[in-house]
Amino acid sequence: MDTGVRGHSNMDKQSTKKNTNVGRFLIVVFLTLALVFLNLRHIKFAQFSISGAKSVWIRYPAPKNHSTLQQEVKMTKTEWIHKLMQYGYQNHSFTLEERTEGTALMKMIEWPMPPDSSVPFRKSSDPLHTCFTILNSEKTFHIGDQLQVMLRMFDFDGNPKQYGGDYLQARIHTPELKAGSAGTVIDNQNGYYYIHFTLSWPGKVQVSVSLVHPSEGIKVLQRLREERPDRVYMQSTFKAGAISNTTVCNLILAPTKPLCNFTDLRTGEPWFCYKPKNLSCSTRINHARGGRIRDVLIGVERVFFQSEVNVKRPILPCAMGYIIVEPSPQPTTVLDKCVQGKPMLSPSGFYYKDQWMSLTCNIHSFNTPAKVTECLRRKKVHLFGDSTMRQWFVYLTAFVPGIRRFDLGNPKETGPHCAFDLQNDIMLQYFTHGPPIYFVPFSSHHLYYISNKLNEIEGGKNTVISIAICAHFCTFPVEVYIRRLQHIRRSILQLLSRNPDTVVVIKTANVRALTQDVTLNYSDWFSFQLDSLMRRMFSGIKVAFVDAWEMTIAHYLPHNIHPLEIIIKNEINVFLSHVCPHEKR
Repeated sequence: MDTGVRGHSNMDKQSTKKNTNVGRFLIVVFLTLALVFLNLRHIKFAQFSISGAKSVWIRYPAPKNHSTLQQEVKMTKTEWIHKLMQYGYQNHSFTLEERTEGTALMKMIEWPMPPDSSVPFRKSSDPLHTCFTILNSEKTFHIGDQLQVMLRMFDFDGNPKQYGGDYLQARIHTPELKAGSAGTVIDNQNGYYYIHFTLSWPGKVQVSVSLVHPSEGIKVLQRLREERPDRVYMQSTFKAGAISNTTVCNLILAPTKPLCNFTDLRTGEPWFCYKPKNLSCSTRINHARGGRIRDVLIGVERVFFQSEVNVKRPILPCAMGYIIVEPSPQPTTVLDKCVQGKPMLSPSGFYYKDQWMSLTCNIHSFNTPAKVTECLRRKKVHLFGDSTMRQWFVYLTAFVPGIRRFDLGNPKETGPHCAFDLQNDIMLQYFTHGPPIYFVPFSSHHLYYISNKLNEIEGGKNTVISIAICAHFCTFPVEVYIRRLQHIRRSILQLLSRNPDTVVVIKTANVRALTQDVTLNYSDWFSFQLDSLMRRMFSGIKVAFVDAWEMTIAHYLPHNIHPLEIIIKNEINVFLSHVCPHEKR
């Protein structure tokens, strides 16, 4: 059978009619799809001229067997993959497991929305008309008990709301002890909310609850995420000789002008820039933050984002807003050492005297340069991610005089950065993650995808890797973030397969202060959804977590995407406690 000709001639139609053999028909379908795939690949990467691209491309995982391949060929596109394909992702690179997982994750983060398409401002959630109640406040509470708080949301007319979807944050705290812990919010989706806390220290414990966004505001944020992923954009400069041109870059660009396709060949992660006039795409020299589109709200949507009215506003107690906690009558539980692969709890820990105490493992205090040096001796530490991970690099190189930064001449904000302690054989590196990254201008040669960097690391007991990737994905559709995490997880699993002793630590997201401009692009609600995906994606594999999300909510300091040193110090303590779990307190 001459299948190479029949796809483009009348002979194909004739032979198809004659051929009733189902097996042969499937072979024709498979070979045709393979031909289409090769053509698509050629079209998509025709603008590149990269040595060895073909050998790199075959790193995509092959189907486990022929049966799995048939299932993938027959399987219709799921909605989330269909959307990614519209952005430039290639259908062939998704395994059957990844397809199924993505659909489940999208279902997991579905958020309850107001039942009406348009809710008047007066009928939206009002933190001033709402109050919370501590349940069973008369009982005697002990350390280790659960505390439950209930609130019913009211609107600006003082009427109880009949639906949920509001985004709340809550914590318990004792200012005198510099103690605090985050709460877990349960939405009953009928206007009632329950918040659960674990009591971890004695004394007077206060409850604080805030309305981060009303459900009506969440609906707007979801619309912006789906309809306006262009509202934050990047740019690149192209230069050849005396000619220079700067154009807009993004994952999603309107095809009003010719595009340069900078899709990563190994991961298939798309990225595009408008093609500069009189310059080729290969003349790109940098990547930088571009700007933000301001007028993205429609009609009266702005009323749901008033900083002094309904964005991160406190909800007061209906009566008493505190309880007294007694010491536990039970002996104190001795925590195990911190090891990778433990499931995350909520709450994951608490502050006491400004020191983070985990509820799952024994956190050590690395409060002297000598202790940090002893832990990191003979280790290669690779830090990947955004500016919140760069804070770790800055802290370690400032706190430990022996770890000296080697000036590579790269921008302070972006790196890459490296530092060494030659006497103790310590290497510390920081790499920013690849696009989308919203930084000052830096060389496009330093746009690294984390999964690619992980594939270059041999690993071993003296290799330490930490990853933080969330904040810069807030303005993009969730599907994009899921796909990026799938690539990173795949590389982590491959790394742990070839060297199981490698230490891998995932740092979760930070909360931040919310001005209106920040809210519409980087709201805590966006980060909360991405953080939830991150936790689920990396659960069940041999990695450790630094729960920066709860650590930034639970602390008494104002929310800040770049928290102050006391919080960074505690994050480092958790990190190093997993690197060196046998360290003495």
